[in-house]
Amino acid sequence: MEINPPTKSVEIKEKDLFKAAEKGDSSIFKSLSQDHLTKSLKLRNEDARSLLHVAVSSAHPEVVKLLSAAADESVVNGIDEEGWAPIHSAASIGNLELMEILLSKGEKFV
Repeated sequence: MEINPPTKSVEIKEKDLFKAAEKGDSSIFKSLSQDHLTKSLKLRNEDARSLLHVAVSSAHPEVVKLLSAAADESVVNGIDEEGWAPIHSAASIGNLELMEILLSKGEKFV
């Protein structure tokens, strides 16, 4: 006789996603369904920064790869309230690896 424990639905709060992006906690993003991850990429914080912006400015390549793989062009090229796209943050901290990840996803450097 096989007993299947009830599955527990875990709700990850918006602030926790931004904290994970800032700290480089890729396990949070790996645990999300593709649909939830795609929807989460549309979130913005109080500075109009996306999860991708936060992961880039915090220099977390693994998280940037996960997020950019699920992101469409509007997220990858999205700007914050300062007019910066994620690639501007990568350039400002001099992180070539992050710039290459973003450029391979179609980021426009303007």
